[in-house]
Amino acid sequence: MKKNLRMLALGFLISAVVLLVYNQFFSTQTKADETKAASTKAGSDENSSTWKTKYEKLLAEQEVEKAKETEAKKKADDAAKKKAEEAKKVKSYTLTISSGDPSSKAGDELQANGIVKSSSDFDKYLRDNNYEKYIRDGSYTLKSDMSYETIAKILAHKN
Repeated sequence: MKKNLRMLALGFLISAVVLLVYNQFFSTQTKADETKAASTKAGSDENSSTWKTKYEKLLAEQEVEKAKETEAKKKADDAAKKKAEEAKKVKSYTLTISSGDPSSKAGDELQANGIVKSSSDFDKYLRDNNYEKYIRDGSYTLKSDMSYETIAKILAHKN
């Protein structure tokens, strides 16, 4: 029995070797194998190129966003600088007060021309310090860097 089993094992070994040799040297690839190999290769190439393009697009979008943010910050800084420069400029205005005009008209004109920040605050200052009664008609050259007190003294001729 031992001899029979050895022969059977030897038969299997020989048949395996014969099939291996035949498959390696005499067998040709079938069309199904070629199609499968080609689709696998094309799929992997296509998949990798798809991911590459998506990655490149994402990087490009991020760069564009960064550039836009930088440009927006630069514009905001420039606008802030311009406002600061305009605020620093000393404005000059010639105020003309006619006979019978109320002091509130002077405050409104001064605010409209950038000499005082708030006409109501200026009118309140005139009332609180008794300059309201003494404002005289005439033309006065006033500047935006003057204080409320200086403007009131000029308008009331109390230099």
